[in-house]
Amino acid sequence: MQRRWVLAVIVGSGLLAQTPPPVPPPPAPAPAPTTEPAQVPPQAPPPETKPAEMKVEAPVVPKPAPQPEQKSFEQLRPSQRKLAYTLHRAALSAHELGYYRSHPKAVEVRDALETLVKAKAELPEKAKAALPAVEAYLAKVQANHGLYDADGKKLLLEGTWKELQTAARAAAKTGTKGLEARLLKVKGLLFDAKVDAVAPTWAAPEAPAKGKKAKAAKGPKAPEGFANQKAITALWVKRAQAWIDNTRQEVDVKGEKKMRSVPDPAQTKALNALLIWLENEDLDLLRDPGFGWLDLRRLGAAPGTALLAHAEAIATSKAPEGPAGELTLLPTFEPVLGESKFSKGDEKRQVLTDVKQGAPAASLAEQMAAFEAQGRSREFAAK
Repeated sequence: MQRRWVLAVIVGSGLLAQTPPPVPPPPAPAPAPTTEPAQVPPQAPPPETKPAEMKVEAPVVPKPAPQPEQKSFEQLRPSQRKLAYTLHRAALSAHELGYYRSHPKAVEVRDALETLVKAKAELPEKAKAALPAVEAYLAKVQANHGLYDADGKKLLLEGTWKELQTAARAAAKTGTKGLEARLLKVKGLLFDAKVDAVAPTWAAPEAPAKGKKAKAAKGPKAPEGFANQKAITALWVKRAQAWIDNTRQEVDVKGEKKMRSVPDPAQTKALNALLIWLENEDLDLLRDPGFGWLDLRRLGAAPGTALLAHAEAIATSKAPEGPAGELTLLPTFEPVLGESKFSKGDEKRQVLTDVKQGAPAASLAEQMAAFEAQGRSREFAAK
């Protein structure tokens, strides 16, 4: 019996050894993805940024329409060049007229000293001692348009009468006669601050009170040479009338309105107003507030054009405002003359055919010397 159990154990052990090892179960399938998004771990919020400052743009300003370029003098029509030249000469003549208003002897003083300066090259060195002071004084007279400065203070000549007298006597030996006597007449104006310390007002004196036996004070007289200079100024204004621009205007022709080229009405009115104003009595002009415009310092870089522009103010006695300004170097005008078509026989009459523009003078002294000569001349070419 025991033998059977032992045999059963041995047989069972062999069978057990022949049985393959158990196969491990397959891995569990991965869970199917769901439609829900995967959870993202929360991130730190971005650093807080300040909103950028708003840029305020400047309002867009429309650009002004381009202005037509001003024509150069050479591009003007011949008639326009002649108008510019004759108006320029009228302005120079009017400026010369203004010296008389400063003092009745202002032109006399200036001319005598200029005569001395012109003889400078012929004077001996010893006699030239007075000339630097004379030239400086003349520059002040030109800059102030007379014998008084902007504050009404009288201009005085530096140096001594003896030096001036020596120069005048030396000039007489070289051919400039009579200069010492001319200077002696204005000696007080040149060296003495008390002589005519205040510029003349040209106002008529007040009538004496009734019952008084005192004689009425005599009023001022117009300076010698003023009337002649006024006539020269009027002549150049009249010459300018011949070259007024023609413009298209509506005119009445036998009851019918038609367009015609006629002299510009504004320019015609302005020049006529100047001529009427110049016809006034000499003392009336000297007292007129509008007389203050007759000054190159006020008429500026285009004195002829400015004279035309201010014609109404002059004619209506409107005084200029503000300081007069300073003299500046101006372009020169060179008239081109030709023979008139209406000359008779051997008589040859010169007329203005064209005008050329030249460079300014080298200095104010040179310019003003030329302007003074032109301002006192009736001729087209004045040197």
